[in-house]
Amino acid sequence: MKFNKEFDELSKHSRETAIECGWSYLSSYHFLIGILKFDNVPNKIFKNKNWEFEQLSKLLIREKNEAVKGNYYLTKEIETSIKNAKYYSWIYGDTEVKPEHLVFAMLADKKSDAGKYLNSVGMDYAEFKSAYKNIKKLNANNFLESIGKSNLAIQIGIPRLINKLIKNVA
Repeated sequence: MKFNKEFDELSKHSRETAIECGWSYLSSYHFLIGILKFDNVPNKIFKNKNWEFEQLSKLLIREKNEAVKGNYYLTKEIETSIKNAKYYSWIYGDTEVKPEHLVFAMLADKKSDAGKYLNSVGMDYAEFKSAYKNIKKLNANNFLESIGKSNLAIQIGIPRLINKLIKNVA
């Protein structure tokens, strides 16, 4: 499964956000702010629902450390969310991983910082999915989606395991 151009643009904006905010790594928070910096489906949903990200922006500001410039890495949390985004792409019948799949992955992982933040502003998996269905047609594999929404399944890595199985079969 490959990432589409929007996801590549999201990665670029997330890195820029980390640099602007003085962080030495990329977290799920940077990806949320990155989503807000260009036109994409999750951004449209966030705007339509009037979800506020002002507090998140305040959380991200740190003193800049020029020594780490260019040496950015992904936290384990966002790395897991990106891997799980491939799973959501697959269960929703897409051939490419898009920013909205990352948001589904963040919302499904109840322990992730981004998932917690999104829940605090009033967004949950079901509401995001409902808003997504209003913008795009959604053909979900209900059984696989139920696995993907289970916090226990997320924590023990079942979506990642299924991704590996799919990759080996394809």
